[in-house]
Amino acid sequence: MKKPGSKKSVRRDIFVLTPEEKRTIYFITTAFVLGLVTIHYRAAHAVPPSKIAINETASTAARPAQKRAESKRPKPAN
Repeated sequence: MKKPGSKKSVRRDIFVLTPEEKRTIYFITTAFVLGLVTIHYRAAHAVPPSKIAINETASTAARPAQKRAESKRPKPAN
């Protein structure tokens, strides 16, 4: 026979996790949150593609054609 007031004192634990399982869940949750933060940060601080293209063009256009061709060749091993 159950006591009428004992319903509040009895706690039914559906998910009983070991400390290792809790640590794993915390790790996965933390990794997920950091991934979301990274996506948001990269979206907010993205460099426009036109600016990247201008910097790359300026760095390669300053060299003469012969020097550019030499820089792309693999250097011989000693």
